[in-house]
Amino acid sequence: MKLVILSILLLAFTSCREEILEPYNPAGNVNQPFEENKLNYLNLVMTASDLTYDFEINLNFNSSDSRILISVVDFEKGNFTLNVLNENRGLIYVASIETEIPNLIDRIQGNIPKKVRISCKEFSGKVRVQLSKTSQ
Repeated sequence: MKLVILSILLLAFTSCREEILEPYNPAGNVNQPFEENKLNYLNLVMTASDLTYDFEINLNFNSSDSRILISVVDFEKGNFTLNVLNENRGLIYVASIETEIPNLIDRIQGNIPKKVRISCKEFSGKVRVQLSKTSQ
């Protein structure tokens, strides 16, 4: 009887296993952005292959002093454009990237980020965007 129960439990655990790929893993989720979005924080990771796509992400920020990190690696071609907008949809930060940039770090001061607009034009590469409240 114990052997039957053990076999059933073993079968249930192994059949329910879900493969989890780390973001920024070149083996997974091509052309599908992975997004972590919470209070005063955005982390966006994407592996793109010849991607032409525009999208927006609403943010939950209450700080007018933010840090932004943009990283593009394994760049092959195309253009990646990031716009950060304030509450009035005014442009407060822009980055247009057409080359490999391992770590571009900048600050946004005097405006509260409310939306990120991303535009990819035939873009191939790996991109990471992190926007966070600056530590005082």
